[in-house]
Amino acid sequence: MKFLFSLTNFFIGCCLASHAAVISDRFEKEDFIFKRSKCDYCGYELSLLDEIPIISYLLLKGKCRYCHSPIPIKLLIIEIIGGLAYINISFNQKSGIADAILIFSLLLVAICDYEEMEFNLAMLVPAIYLALITEINRFPSYRLADYIEFVPILILLTYYVLNKKLGSGDLFIYLILAFYFKPQFADLTFLSASIFLIIHFLLEYKDNFKGKEVAFIPYIFIGLTLQLLIH
Repeated sequence: MKFLFSLTNFFIGCCLASHAAVISDRFEKEDFIFKRSKCDYCGYELSLLDEIPIISYLLLKGKCRYCHSPIPIKLLIIEIIGGLAYINISFNQKSGIADAILIFSLLLVAICDYEEMEFNLAMLVPAIYLALITEINRFPSYRLADYIEFVPILILLTYYVLNKKLGSGDLFIYLILAFYFKPQFADLTFLSASIFLIIHFLLEYKDNFKGKEVAFIPYIFIGLTLQLLIH
């Protein structure tokens, strides 16, 4: 039963992640709700079978059915990470729906940050709203340990933002995670993100990474996914 629950959630997460990729690609450009997806190379409108997350990519061997141009593997990776992020979400509960909305908002921002090194703040509005409501409701129960875990990291991140070593979006997301979940959860997410970033740099840019700009929010989302799986 647990396996079926996880598998169903994984597929739902893959579908949501796939749509997040579509929104990121079409945001402020064209309709991303009613307009069907199409091949970026030949422009042919895709069928429903061509849009099944992961499965269609594997069956088509990573190529467009019509022009045989390669489908970017990043789409497959986005779907897999999105699926993993939703595995433990309880969609039959209000808290689970709120979790799903917040995760989708952060995933959308992560994709945009990866593609453009920036994102529209409007994409974060649902996550910001949920984080603020949660923080207001939980504030009276805060312990000293929560402040000890929160304040030093907040000061450090603010310092890096002011010195232009970190984007303000990264700070926004830290606050969202700290308010919606808890400071410890946010700290562990950022620690995981930093480890993934270091590993990536060592593997890909070990000979020349000085001064290399990198989008950090995708790593934050991977760190978030890991923490969601653990918790």
